[in-house]
Amino acid sequence: MLLAQRITLNSMIFMSKAEDKHKAIVASIGCVICREATGDIVPCQVHHIAQGSEERSHFMTAGLCEDHHTVAGLGLHGMGVKSFLMRHGLSTEYHLLGLVNKFRAEDGI
Repeated sequence: MLLAQRITLNSMIFMSKAEDKHKAIVASIGCVICREATGDIVPCQVHHIAQGSEERSHFMTAGLCEDHHTVAGLGLHGMGVKSFLMRHGLSTEYHLLGLVNKFRAEDGI
């Protein structure tokens, strides 16, 4: 394995304190799709956002409940990004980051 590949892999495995704190904040917001639709804070998994094969960052994340994250025919990974975005009226996956920021502001975090 090339050194650059090892560093990239390690950066995804080992989080800094700041990354870990950010992940906890994202998780506390809950599923951004459910919250936007109903106002409810639903337990979530942290989803990494990137275009295509871009490197993933722990700071580019949004909370999605299991249904909206992984379930076949319903979740982002279960139905594919394009279909998921169309179903939820989102232009890009980055729109999820806007929802994270909206709810952080509402919650004062």
